[in-house]
Amino acid sequence: RIESASASVESTMALVNVTNVIVLDNPTVFTNPFQFEVEFECLGELEDDLEWKVTYVGSAEDLDADQVLEEVCVGPVPVGISKFVLQADAPDPARISQQDLVGVTVVLITCSYREKEFVRIGYYVNNEYYLQNPLTPMHPHAAIAPPAPGAAAAAADPNAPPAAPTDPQPVPVEQLQEMLTAGTQLDIGNVFRNIMHEKPRVTRFQIDWTSHSGVANNEAAGGAAVGADNMAMKQEAEAMVMAEDGM
Repeated sequence: RIESASASVESTMALVNVTNVIVLDNPTVFTNPFQFEVEFECLGELEDDLEWKVTYVGSAEDLDADQVLEEVCVGPVPVGISKFVLQADAPDPARISQQDLVGVTVVLITCSYREKEFVRIGYYVNNEYYLQNPLTPMHPHAAIAPPAPGAAAAAADPNAPPAAPTDPQPVPVEQLQEMLTAGTQLDIGNVFRNIMHEKPRVTRFQIDWTSHSGVANNEAAGGAAVGADNMAMKQEAEAMVMAEDGM
């Protein structure tokens, strides 16, 4: 549940709290839609709809590379617990550089009320390049039986049947960089994404729930700061993955 990972900046009680998000169809191919099952609680009557948005961060260096994948209004919102599936098309790969097409990036879910953003949920996304589909098992996973007598000798026999193939592995980073340097165009059908759903970053903003003003408090504080936070999150994700890989 996402509340354990949240970093609240509110000083007053919000009328809407996102209580859980489940990432569906993950991992999957890059071109498949994003799907999130969102659960939220409404603590008071709302006169207007909630505005949900899904944004894909296309580059850590260029805010213009961000792509809004979906914008949808949900309402009327009853008091109590509500749940729905938020689906968004995959980003347009033509708007992403070949270098940024693979590696780690960020997808954001935001919710606003009367054009005022009050919650932002960021997920790290790891895109990897495969030469074979990693989601299709290459061989059945049979039960492991104890080795039969003489099995070790048979394994050393060059005439023995070959071992079962291993599952497909992503193209190593070094090989991928060589491909890109050589001008190889990556086949988008070979890019697979994995949303790191265990590590969401949740930020809540204090808003005036009664005001009809269309100027959000966090926008007034400087939209560039929010964009900088998005890029910082992507850079942190890249550093995290590099550390895990021992690079």
